Amino acid sequence: MFNNPFESFHDMVAEAKEEREQLDRLLTISTPRERLLVAAIAVFLLILSAWLLFGNIARSIEFNGILVEQGETSPEGSRLVQALVWMQSGTAPSIEAGMPVMVELAAKDAKAGALDGAVKAISAIPISDGMSTYLPEAPESLHRVDIVLEEGLEPDSLTSRECRLVIGLGRQSPIELFLTTRL
Repeated sequence: MFNNPFESFHDMVAEAKEEREQLDRLLTISTPRERLLVAAIAVFLLILSAWLLFGNIARSIEFNGILVEQGETSPEGSRLVQALVWMQSGTAPSIEAGMPVMVELAAKDAKAGALDGAVKAISAIPISDGMSTYLPEAPESLHRVDIVLEEGLEPDSLTSRECRLVIGLGRQSPIELFLTTRL
């Protein structure tokens, strides 16, 4: 701007004024289309931030397992079943009695389906001493999950069936979920 000492002061001021006016034109949102775009971006950011703070996400955890036993049928028609599943260490404490569970049965004689119920209890199954030497610090451990199914079935229809357990852990806001996975 003030590089050439032989230019007149008025020429330098005029040039600086033109640069400012050019910058003002570049920064000004003047057309309705540009204003609409800025408003749409602002609304999108507002909705996204509201969802992050006040929205919620259902969390669940899945395990592959096998149904091993069936218990007695209650007067309400529900049935107690037990499933053996492998879980990552530290997962079992997050599962509590009363949590909803869906048992997805593997296809056997074209009788595949899903059964709803609730977790009654969960317990670790100790590995025998001979096996513990081979698995000194296994990342997974065997657990027995007792499930109360809402529907009664034939007594032997579930025993020894492969299944997938989907246990609902609850709901959490997206920002809480993001912060817990980062820590």
